[in-house]
Amino acid sequence: MKLLLDIGNTRIKWCVEKNGEISARGNVSYKLMDFSQEIQQCWSKLDTPQLLAISSVSAKEIRQQLVTIAKQNWPDINVFIAKSSVQACSVTSAYQDAEKLGVDRWLSLIALRHYYPEINCIVDCGTAITLDCLDETGQHLGGLISPGVQLMKKSLYQGTEDLGFINKPYSLGLADSTDSAIYTGTIYAAAGLIEKAVRDLCQSKALVLTGGDAELIANILKLEVIVEPDFVFKGLSLLAKEAGV
Repeated sequence: MKLLLDIGNTRIKWCVEKNGEISARGNVSYKLMDFSQEIQQCWSKLDTPQLLAISSVSAKEIRQQLVTIAKQNWPDINVFIAKSSVQACSVTSAYQDAEKLGVDRWLSLIALRHYYPEINCIVDCGTAITLDCLDETGQHLGGLISPGVQLMKKSLYQGTEDLGFINKPYSLGLADSTDSAIYTGTIYAAAGLIEKAVRDLCQSKALVLTGGDAELIANILKLEVIVEPDFVFKGLSLLAKEAGV
């Protein structure tokens, strides 16, 4: 049994993988003062995992706190820290300094190559929107990074007087309030970026979407889309398996 951990820019996501199936999952914002207590309460109810596999784009201190909690619960657990590299799992990085590629992007590319070799584009719709492309040999062609929907919203509220940040859903369409106009505008901005980039840079008619806003954006894309909410976890499991842990 593996405990898979994805430490993103704002949230900690985890799941239990057993025999290739996810049997439990959870997530928490590490901006909360008591996030470690919430994690401890969740993990204390789990069966004993043999491996803790970690993908982290956040501070090392957060990662170490979570390793400590795992070791307190299961002293004999093995720990695997995923890192970007020049080549792994039939994928070759385009970056001159391969370790500088965000590990979440690297793991998504690994999952894309393994599960959808016929598709060459993966888009992560999280705090940032990242888009990466592969060729038919598994060579990473490069990618792009843009603010995600939530960052776009916050930048508007922070840069505009007399607007208070309201984070709630509205119906998509021409808006009759400022908040709903920002909601619709940022989602369409994200979708427009993705469609333009896929058309011009990837020459692809299909893509895989992952990340917290994937479902929301997928609904208005005029492309063939597969939504994979667990793609980082899937890539993490594949990389750990190749590493022999």
